Amino acid sequence: MTIDVRAILDGQVWPQDVHDFVGDVVDILDEQLEPLDNDDRIDAAHQLLDLLGDDDLVLRTWAVLSLRRATEILGIDEVQAAITGHREHLDITPPDMWRVQHPTLLEEAQFRATST
Repeated sequence: MTIDVRAILDGQVWPQDVHDFVGDVVDILDEQLEPLDNDDRIDAAHQLLDLLGDDDLVLRTWAVLSLRRATEILGIDEVQAAITGHREHLDITPPDMWRVQHPTLLEEAQFRATST
């Protein structure tokens, strides 16, 4: 079962139990990742890393906020390589979102990739 990470981070996927859900799209991504087999989790993590260069700044920011999941699945080296590869898209001021803690998306990405 493959998931569409872009659709999840874009708010197009509802949580499994909408009446008992407290969270955001990152939490919905966690829900969607949980039942996947290893191959589908790897695919989802690669989709997430691709979104680090997305034209939509909000989606790019949600991808950054979700990086811990990619690190858990792919390992830090692959995630760091993706961050480096998307440096020009990440070395910017992020949108004003309550979960963003750092002055640039690049710094936020480094933090999220290495925090557990």
